[in-house]
Amino acid sequence: MTLRAAPPDKAPASAHLIPGAKEKAEAKAQAKADPLPPVKLDLHLPKELVKRIEPGEPLEKLPEQEPLLPPMFVDKAEKPGRYQLNGRLITDDKVDDYWRSVEGAELQIEFRN
Repeated sequence: MTLRAAPPDKAPASAHLIPGAKEKAEAKAQAKADPLPPVKLDLHLPKELVKRIEPGEPLEKLPEQEPLLPPMFVDKAEKPGRYQLNGRLITDDKVDDYWRSVEGAELQIEFRN
């Protein structure tokens, strides 16, 4: 015995409905129609830096600050650090074009004591 799907014109109406699909499509269309709000970006120089600037003179080296992220492209340390970063791209294997198959990314942060 073989089972075959009914042609689209003969299939029951409930077979065409995907739960939440209509709402998702409407929300997606609305999101594309709404412009993004303007971003407030402060590009002012710090006052202490402005006071040290002399026209035509090279700027002194800025004081060293501790970086927010660990160095990403250096040789591995012999002693493990306080935390470890790993990650991967989440892709859809059914799509042939690699760039279009990317659905997201996963970042893993492991903190050590």
